[in-house]
Amino acid sequence: MELRQYQKDISNEAVSVLNKLKIVCIFMQVRTGKTLTALETAKLYGAKNVLFLTKKKAISSIENDYKDFGYGANFILTVTNNESMHKVEPQKFDLVIHDESHRFGSFPKPSKGAKVFKSKFGKLPLIMLSGTPTPESFSQIYHQFWISQYSPFKQWASFYKWAKDFVNVTERNLGYATVKDYSDAKEDKIKKYVDKYIISLTQEDAGFSTS
Repeated sequence: MELRQYQKDISNEAVSVLNKLKIVCIFMQVRTGKTLTALETAKLYGAKNVLFLTKKKAISSIENDYKDFGYGANFILTVTNNESMHKVEPQKFDLVIHDESHRFGSFPKPSKGAKVFKSKFGKLPLIMLSGTPTPESFSQIYHQFWISQYSPFKQWASFYKWAKDFVNVTERNLGYATVKDYSDAKEDKIKKYVDKYIISLTQEDAGFSTS
């Protein structure tokens, strides 16, 4: 069994980003092989004890990829579902792979999960995986990076402070109240900070037919 060439290429690019910035975002669409690309990146990075946080139903598939492609010769892998990460002791790990990273994209306040991740794993090098990192608004990117001490936005301690520079804040009338709307993010300005962390791949790039 062998990785596809684009998976090898992305892994090589990703480890370069990870070595330099301590965070790399592998944003590959469904069916393009994010898991294997992340495992290969972990191998190239030289990690010895890796934590992989994912959906419960994906655990067995990830463990099978780890075994089938022989990564056990390179590093120990612990795969845990996101809802159980509060039970995990972070001390033994030297790298975290966070699948479905967009789940931490809530705003203006961080989710409970994002807070737990930041407190337990925020100091560790991080591979973020997603097929749809900002499905609703580019404002969703802030807390995905906020969970790490290596965030490019760390000088903005909260989303509200960040929004003053990166969001066109408006007001929305809900009928019973008027609330601030933070969804109109300044995409071009944000990209200047995050593009160096991100490697993207579409199904079309991977050579898959969409018909």
